[in-house]
Amino acid sequence: MDKTTPSLLKQVNMSIEDIMEYLPHRPPMLMLDKVTAYNELEIKAEKYLSENAFYFQGHFPSKPILPGVMIVEAVAQAGALIAALNREFDSKTSLLAFAGIDKAKFKNFVYPTETLCVYAKISKQRNILYKFEGRAMVRGDIVATVNFSATKIPR
Repeated sequence: MDKTTPSLLKQVNMSIEDIMEYLPHRPPMLMLDKVTAYNELEIKAEKYLSENAFYFQGHFPSKPILPGVMIVEAVAQAGALIAALNREFDSKTSLLAFAGIDKAKFKNFVYPTETLCVYAKISKQRNILYKFEGRAMVRGDIVATVNFSATKIPR
């Protein structure tokens, strides 16, 4: 995926309430606040990072930095959401759970009060297994890239 991807997506304004219709995650573990664009394979979502968020309290108290695992989680939630939005599975009876994380790379730090923009693309789907490519950006700069897989399980 490159920086031109968002222009290929349909612009939308999905709220956190809309997202919770499709994902089982709830605050504080819901890492998406809104969806701004998507199509049948790709999605762009955002998460505003409050300085009071639990993950900043201990990582690190003197210099709060968003843990990389939370960035990967945000991208993975976007991947599960695009599959659910496109009716790849019934989100009322099934959910997607991590099956693997590959090639996670962290390029920059993410700080409190920033907005994390996440992109996920379904790169392959076969039966109950999905493969995704994703990235996270802040202020137009890539902060992380990750390929991951997920499997459909009963909810």
